[in-house]
Amino acid sequence: MAKHDTKNNVLDDDVLEMLAEAHEPVEIDDSVVLRMRNNLMANITGDKSAVAETVSDNKADASFDVVPGSDTEGWIEAFPGGSFKVLHGDVSKPASVLSYLIKLEPGFNMDGHGHPFDEETLMLEGDLSLGDIHLKAGDFHFAAAGATHGKVYTKNGCTAFMRGALPI
Repeated sequence: MAKHDTKNNVLDDDVLEMLAEAHEPVEIDDSVVLRMRNNLMANITGDKSAVAETVSDNKADASFDVVPGSDTEGWIEAFPGGSFKVLHGDVSKPASVLSYLIKLEPGFNMDGHGHPFDEETLMLEGDLSLGDIHLKAGDFHFAAAGATHGKVYTKNGCTAFMRGALPI
């Protein structure tokens, strides 16, 4: 695999190479999962001005948007113990596709829900159960449009990146 500029990569070269060469699911060592999680969290909670500077160094146009995940601004409590922060998309448009972060407090639970669009979830920290599906930090989950989850709950709380419609 050819070397590439790693200045702005979230994943390390060895992880990118492993994923690119994988033709079947790969069992990833816990230390690699932890490194991936730490890199993702550092990217999400990074300094907005530093990220914006890097973006402007690479391309001087308005097609980039940086939303710091660590800011307390922008978080919306959708349910008691459940908040989200829209990173991209228009929350005012009913059932629109959004990119967002969710934070669920320990013990959070809600009834299952359907999906008007495909939904992708990348667990950043904690645990999340969707009916019989149990996710932990580093797990990725895809739910096709029209799929319905069973009860949604977390024992220890969680933070996740999601792309799809808000489940509210």
